[in-house]
Amino acid sequence: MGTTPLLTALKNPDTGQAYQDVYNALGRAYWDASDLQSKDLIHSAQETIYEIITELDQQQLDANTAAFTQLTAKIGAVNKALKQIQDDISKITKNISTASTVLAAIGKVLSILPL
Repeated sequence: MGTTPLLTALKNPDTGQAYQDVYNALGRAYWDASDLQSKDLIHSAQETIYEIITELDQQQLDANTAAFTQLTAKIGAVNKALKQIQDDISKITKNISTASTVLAAIGKVLSILPL
């Protein structure tokens, strides 16, 4: 994904909402997680997603190349964690509702910003 499509996706209000949805879904999954390693993975992803949401709320990415570059790196890192959560969701929680919500929210974020 090149810089222009990424910047366009980051300016889209749906992107911020998608990250908020995955942040909320991971919050529920945290409490359902069956082990400390899963809780740490979820919490770490949530922290980075919170930073992304904050930066998206500032909406000055196109005027600040350094912030844009930093956000791109965060998105890449959190996507890696989200993919791991996707792969391990059956080990993380046995709550089908929570797992479905998490998988749907992650799928949406990864479809918008597949870094």
